[in-house]
Amino acid sequence: MEERRKIGQGLVVAMLAVLGGMVPSTTAAQEGGVTGVVVDEATGLALGGARVEVQESGRAVVSNTEGRFVLLGIPSGPRQLVVTYLGYATESVSVEVVSGSIQSLRINLRVEALALEGVTATGQRRGQAAALNRQFTAPNITNVVAADQIGRFPDANIGDAIKRLPGVVVIQDQGEARFGLIRGTEPRLNSVIINGERIPSAEAEVREVQLDLLPADMIAAVEVSKALTPDMDADAIGGSVNLVTRSAPPGRRISGTLGSGYNFLSERGMSVGSAVLADRFANDRLGLIVSGSYFDHHLGSDNIEGEWDQGDAGAFLSEFQIREYQIQRTRRSLSAGLDYALADGHTLTWRSLYNHRDDWENRFRLVYALDEPGTDGTAVGELERQTKGGLGDDRIDNRRLEDQRIQSHSLSGEHLFPGGAALTWSAQWARASEERLNERYIQFVAEDVPVSVDTSNPRKPALRVVGAVDPSAFELDELTEETQFTRDQDTNVRVDLSLPVFGATEVKVGARLRDKSKLRDNNFFEFEPMSGLATLAEAATRDYTNSGFLAGDYPIGEFTTQQFLGSLDLGNLGQFDGAPVADEFIPANFDADERILAGYAMATAELSPEATLVAGLRVEQTDVDYTGFEFVEDDESSRALLGDDSYTNLFPSLHLRYSLGDRGVMRASWTNTLSRPNYYDLVPYRVINREDGELALGNPDLEPTTSMNFDLLFERYFQAIGIVSAGVFYKDINDFIFEYTVDDALDPVTGSVFSEVTQPQNGGGASLIGFEIGLHAYLGRGFSAYGNYTFTDSSVDGLPIAGRESEDLPLPGTSKHTANGSLAFENDRLSLRASVNFQDDFIDPGEVGDEAFFDRYYDRATTLDLNGSLIITPSARFFFEANNLTDQPLRYYQGTRARIMQEEFYDRRFQAGVKVDLR
Repeated sequence: MEERRKIGQGLVVAMLAVLGGMVPSTTAAQEGGVTGVVVDEATGLALGGARVEVQESGRAVVSNTEGRFVLLGIPSGPRQLVVTYLGYATESVSVEVVSGSIQSLRINLRVEALALEGVTATGQRRGQAAALNRQFTAPNITNVVAADQIGRFPDANIGDAIKRLPGVVVIQDQGEARFGLIRGTEPRLNSVIINGERIPSAEAEVREVQLDLLPADMIAAVEVSKALTPDMDADAIGGSVNLVTRSAPPGRRISGTLGSGYNFLSERGMSVGSAVLADRFANDRLGLIVSGSYFDHHLGSDNIEGEWDQGDAGAFLSEFQIREYQIQRTRRSLSAGLDYALADGHTLTWRSLYNHRDDWENRFRLVYALDEPGTDGTAVGELERQTKGGLGDDRIDNRRLEDQRIQSHSLSGEHLFPGGAALTWSAQWARASEERLNERYIQFVAEDVPVSVDTSNPRKPALRVVGAVDPSAFELDELTEETQFTRDQDTNVRVDLSLPVFGATEVKVGARLRDKSKLRDNNFFEFEPMSGLATLAEAATRDYTNSGFLAGDYPIGEFTTQQFLGSLDLGNLGQFDGAPVADEFIPANFDADERILAGYAMATAELSPEATLVAGLRVEQTDVDYTGFEFVEDDESSRALLGDDSYTNLFPSLHLRYSLGDRGVMRASWTNTLSRPNYYDLVPYRVINREDGELALGNPDLEPTTSMNFDLLFERYFQAIGIVSAGVFYKDINDFIFEYTVDDALDPVTGSVFSEVTQPQNGGGASLIGFEIGLHAYLGRGFSAYGNYTFTDSSVDGLPIAGRESEDLPLPGTSKHTANGSLAFENDRLSLRASVNFQDDFIDPGEVGDEAFFDRYYDRATTLDLNGSLIITPSARFFFEANNLTDQPLRYYQGTRARIMQEEFYDRRFQAGVKVDLR
């Protein structure tokens, strides 16, 4: 492995040295530069995505998210700059370029009439213009959503915001989008970054970032790149979601939001608030912005779950659960940005973001564990009544507390030189964590209970206990307390150098280091009362049956109260005998280190006034070191195990952008990307059960999943702020990762034969093809329409599961049909919008069974939302939001849509308040 590491590092260094040596010297003495900011004349807000062109040479650049642009290597003398921006009048600016220096400009653009009827440009349409301009001028295939545009939809977190984009599907948790799937690929095959830097995950076993941690109102823009350029990290097969935080605007800004709402399921209120403070100082050389967000929501869900098995008479319900959740979710977020111009063309920027989400949860779960029913429809089984809660202190409050945090801090610099060279660098430290303290469960079980089971409607099975079951028949089965802690920490450093060569061609080279440390440290204790509490009758209980249970007519019955569970003094040795349960936490704990060294070189060449080509090569060297544990269940012995690996990947790419008139563009790309295995799959753990002949183990030798991607996209933009687009895409994916279970297999370490060995391994490949269409247009008389549709078809080549090798199975995570639609009305004071989102069903990632009967599917879903606002004063407006008006549940099914696996209802929720913008 050491030899492979040295080869990979050598490739990175050699590529940068060779390409750096190819760069010719520039004639800085006869050239100068222009830098500046493009702003809205009326509001003073920055305009990102503006095209700034030197009229004499045709050379052009695009302003960044802060509206700033840089033109270097311009021959000295008088020059004319032409600035264009969708929805705004073209502006021409004269500038005297001085040899060896950089001039600074502030360019004001005024709004142009947006339609023949003369509708004015409201803040929402300005946000739409910003997003479309940045998308139009991007060198690659990207969807952009600006902050004002996010505010046009009633979306609380980033996951809910990106589901409005073409080809994006989300997985819900408690009524909010948690994970994103892009273009038919599971969350592991996509990345989430902040300001261009990968952020760690608070999830213990996987790489994906929980999007419901990040409030939508803390982000200036969301950029979803579906075709990566060489200067971007290559670990995103489906796409990369870049969250751009706010930067100080050109002038002072003071804004805030205060609102409240109501959840019809919990019958409780909710509160939201946010604020932004920004200004510039020291003759505009120093910019400062601070923003904060608060969200507190009492929510809940009504849930039923089932598991099916195959018996002599066919499929039967082997388990059925009724669950009631009571949840409080609180999100707090704070961000700050500071930029300082050291001199013309030399800027330092500091950015910090801190997100903290607390989820307090109580769950009451009734389980029917059933044998195969007889001919009369009666089955004999167990009834389990379980309460989930926590310690009864002021912080945990008798509830399970999931404390998740993400923070990111970065320092970056930009240094521009008159001859055309540009040097940028950044250093970032980021950390994510999840902690669950004193999570408690108490469960009582009644055995040999006859249950009448009616599955004539397998979507809504009907179960009825034959006879009465007294609380004294439920014996104590489980009393546990556990603590879980996960930490993921990243240190990232990068440097980029770009230089003009051969006239209209720019060469850019760069290097980056990503250093990651991740660990999970859990424990688990089981307790037995010294006296009493033998049955449910001896606990404090109440009936949690809800006549309005949304999942159907399912009375849930008596449970231990969360207050009683939280009050138990489990540390009192006179009342409880406690002991650790090693198999519940030792195999799960691990410590991991991952280091990625990368380098790239790319050239951007203007082949003609219409055509621009970006070509380049990226190389990434990955080194991993993991510590896991071997655990033998028979004697509860354990020992630490080490694992490591090293590999190098090359990523060539081509991007062609071809202008079709003033506002049309064709984009074509060929890219190569990868996605690394999930963390826990790489851990060298071993769980051995000799009595049953079972072995489960990790695999530190897993190869990353790789993909070759082809994209073609046509876009036509409208001056009245709109777009129509159509494109196709194809992915050839290799080394997909499946969990193998092999009968009568050898232990790869000892050579012993086990009756069942389970291990994640690289399997065959997969292909994915699809097309996207989109429309965003002003219809007249204040009405506008937004819509997109994506078709995706995928197939796994040689499913690596015994007996299923020839099956034509779609790739887990591929939703064949996804669509969004929105109709809006807007005038000088009133804005109204109705939005619908549809996503088709797909195989749940990681849930492919030994046979098709056991495959787990995430079912199709359609949601309808309404929102609107009314301007009260020039600086204040009233807003309202209504979510999930269709009461769409989260639903999973097993094998076929009729067989219920999970159905969880959240009901509708409403929110209203006031937004103030003092500018």
